[in-house]
Amino acid sequence: MRFLRMRLTIAVLLLLYKCLIFAPNATGFITAEPVVSELSTKDDTFLQNKMEELTCPLKICTDLLQELGATKEILQATETRLNALEISQQELMSRLAHSEAQIEEIKMENQDRPKVAFSAALGVKGFFGPVNVDSTLVYKNVFINVGDAYHPATGIFTAPVRGLYYFSFFYHCGTDHGTGLGLYRNGKCEAFTQHNKSDNSPESGGNGLTLLLEKGDQVYMVLHKGTWIWDGWNAYTVFSGFLIDAM
Repeated sequence: MRFLRMRLTIAVLLLLYKCLIFAPNATGFITAEPVVSELSTKDDTFLQNKMEELTCPLKICTDLLQELGATKEILQATETRLNALEISQQELMSRLAHSEAQIEEIKMENQDRPKVAFSAALGVKGFFGPVNVDSTLVYKNVFINVGDAYHPATGIFTAPVRGLYYFSFFYHCGTDHGTGLGLYRNGKCEAFTQHNKSDNSPESGGNGLTLLLEKGDQVYMVLHKGTWIWDGWNAYTVFSGFLIDAM
């Protein structure tokens, strides 16, 4: 842009210089020596024609100056627009950098946040029970166990951090005996589902709830005394849970 302005300035100065050389003086005669010498030997008509020819460069110079003035305004407007675009680009880059920083911050928070989720089926492939005493069920067929908080050898989930957790459980069984299934936390029954012995077709049941657990709290399923439960190849009897949010 500066180089273009310099070239325009030089062009204007050269045009002005040429116009001054060919311009007539106050007496009506031009100042250039070759012109004076030539005019002194011609008649008035020739002199008038010659003067008209010599004034043409002045008109050309004026027109060029006007065009150059318009070009200068266009260049200034273009420069203003380019500056505005440059500012907009800088703002866009700044916002983009800010967004990337926020994304990285969220990624770091998610990396630090514990991830806990499990789901397992009883996996007995048939009837289990009726049991003589309340019995903790061991769900052996583990589908997912993110964070390893569920222990498939004992059937007990141990909270790795304090937070909100959601648990659900479902079952399917026959009616020759009843089914009583409870979700326990640290020895206390928190949720329950059941059906009684009857002549009806097989029954299904389930329940779910959200619990605020302290670190180290234990959650597990208990089949109540005198009842039974059933599971098959398609995982009818399932125990699941996950961490909603650490607190």
